[in-house]
Amino acid sequence: MRTKRIAATATLGLFVFSLMGFPATPLLAADNAIVAENQLTGSNGWRLGGLVSDDTTGQIKGYASATSVNQGESLTFSVTVNPAQTYTIDIYRIGWYGGLGGRLVRQSGSLAGVTQAACTPDPTTGLVACGWTPSYTFNVPTDWTSGAYLGLLTNAAGYQNYVSFIVKDGRPAAFLYQEGVNTDQAYNNYPDDGINGKSLYDYNSYGANTIVGSKRAAKVSFDRPYTGDGDMFFGTWDIYLIRWLERNGYDVTYTTDVDTHANGLALQGHKAFISGGHDEYWTKEMYDAAEAARDHGVNLAFFGSNAVYWQVRYESSAAGVADRVIVCYKDPGLDPVQGATTTTLWRDGPLNRPEQTLVGVQYTSGVDWGKNVPYVVTNSGHWIYQGTGFKDGDTVPGIVGYEMDRLWSGYPQPNALSQTLLGNSPFTYGSGTTDYANSSLYQAPSGAWVFASGTSSWDWGLDNVNNNLMDPRIQRTTANLLNAFINGAPQVHDFKITGPASATAGQAFSFTVTAEDAQGNPATWYAGTVHFTSTDSSSGVVLPANATLTGGQGTFSATLIKAGTQTVTATDTVTAGITGSQSVAVKAAAAATLGMSAPSSATVNQPFNVTVTLKDRFGNVATGYTGTVHFTTTDISPLATVPADYSFSAADAGTHAFSVTLETPPSQSVTAADKANASLTATAQIAVNLPLPPLGVKTPAFPLTPLPPQAGP
Repeated sequence: MRTKRIAATATLGLFVFSLMGFPATPLLAADNAIVAENQLTGSNGWRLGGLVSDDTTGQIKGYASATSVNQGESLTFSVTVNPAQTYTIDIYRIGWYGGLGGRLVRQSGSLAGVTQAACTPDPTTGLVACGWTPSYTFNVPTDWTSGAYLGLLTNAAGYQNYVSFIVKDGRPAAFLYQEGVNTDQAYNNYPDDGINGKSLYDYNSYGANTIVGSKRAAKVSFDRPYTGDGDMFFGTWDIYLIRWLERNGYDVTYTTDVDTHANGLALQGHKAFISGGHDEYWTKEMYDAAEAARDHGVNLAFFGSNAVYWQVRYESSAAGVADRVIVCYKDPGLDPVQGATTTTLWRDGPLNRPEQTLVGVQYTSGVDWGKNVPYVVTNSGHWIYQGTGFKDGDTVPGIVGYEMDRLWSGYPQPNALSQTLLGNSPFTYGSGTTDYANSSLYQAPSGAWVFASGTSSWDWGLDNVNNNLMDPRIQRTTANLLNAFINGAPQVHDFKITGPASATAGQAFSFTVTAEDAQGNPATWYAGTVHFTSTDSSSGVVLPANATLTGGQGTFSATLIKAGTQTVTATDTVTAGITGSQSVAVKAAAAATLGMSAPSSATVNQPFNVTVTLKDRFGNVATGYTGTVHFTTTDISPLATVPADYSFSAADAGTHAFSVTLETPPSQSVTAADKANASLTATAQIAVNLPLPPLGVKTPAFPLTPLPPQAGP
């Protein structure tokens, strides 16, 4: 945000550790360095005691020569003590370690301390660069596991402070965790003495106005201690996520903003990139690298809010060390560099690269420190919430704040195959203005997933450190996300259609479509569109229009026409392989017509067959017809025969053949009619012929005796 304050960062020595259960862990590789590391003996000695150095007196403060260091490289601490006295440096790696939270990896022994020169701001830019004399240099062993490290400084009087740094190992771990050191330095106002301290913010800057027209600096330096405890935002947010990651055995390696800036291609060597804490200040190279990684198929997770808000540039220190100074004028009219690296908001001109096109959401506003609001769940059927028990509208207390993001309709949206807003958490800020926070998950065309929590404090739901906000539902949600990053998101394998085994032609029936995963579990997260087809192409067939499912399931109605075995098929409109069918035995409707097939001619006194068939109104044979048919004929000869009344049985399946004998030429009719339904009737007109004489017999040359006139029926 444009102006904000540093929260009173809780002393790490006050952390309270919980041994509550966590969700199921991922499958742990035997060669996972994080698993092996956390099986080593831990220590809680990294926690600060009761005497914490302040910036005004400067009992003991220090900074490292680099924000990160590779295994096998050297790192230098510059330390001041006041008054001059001996001090020690104990270096701890931060992780889980059975709940102790750290492992002691190096002790310096007693060192002779000096009081270094006061750090004062440059009158033009406000840059505070201490340039202290190096105090302690050591080589990082090649067996130090990549991670977040704290150098615990303790002077002879017992005052303590931290120096933080990252150890890198270049390992192609599944996860690459970025420590947001740019943002730490942007808020750092060392020395916070009310006189010389300056940050990139007016609220905690002192002294004379700078080139920006107010007290804040346009440039800040890594060559100075962090204010307060010396760990900036690490103990406020990152430590919660790091402890949880390492407790659950995720294969993670660590880096910083500076490393992403210098070697953005490295992101593409991992399955996922994690921005864990407060990560507000990004260079163009960082933005480009994250965007390229996403488009290369690398998953991204932004567990903090307000990410990628300001663009910054790096400059070399006065000693010529690259990337030790952060430049951010926050006003394109003040920045002497114009163009793609002008230091202003990413969403504003001349940059016009709204952060939500990368992150999925972007900063909106916030609440006062300590006034966090509940997280409110939406789209609870999504796979990310599987196993949490969440329902829409459920809440998680205390994890939304103090800064929030949401999806802005007035800015370009992320280029996504799909985007789901997982939370919509209302809050009030300022003098009563209402707003809301969104958490988001979208899938890029590359297949990469991009998650954004939309809140600064998501990490607080993962572990109890200095609060009691840990929530197993947030833990499970986070595990679902990261496990999907490793193994791929849960996939909808097929549709299961459940409905009646049979139906009557022309009568609607209901059926249910359920999206399923490969194991046959309901895919409650399915958010696609279903298209319906049938093998029955008859006129009058009614199928559902394209539809979405709710919680992976929907109930629909269909009407089929053609008797026999038909199928109803549901298919995803995007992925044809997501499909499912059900066979339905369509039975004919009630008989609507009676038909009779007969030969066009017959011979006197010679029997022939007629076939009576009952059909429904759609032309299907009415196989269920069990009525009684009565036959009549116009032939009055006592020798003419028609069938007796016949009651159809199920075995007839709607059709039956009968024998008829006619005696009277030249033409007679035969009629069949249902005895109970006069509309079911049919008549056949049949020519009645005399039998032909035998071959070789001459026909008599006298006329035939005329038959008497018919007397009627």
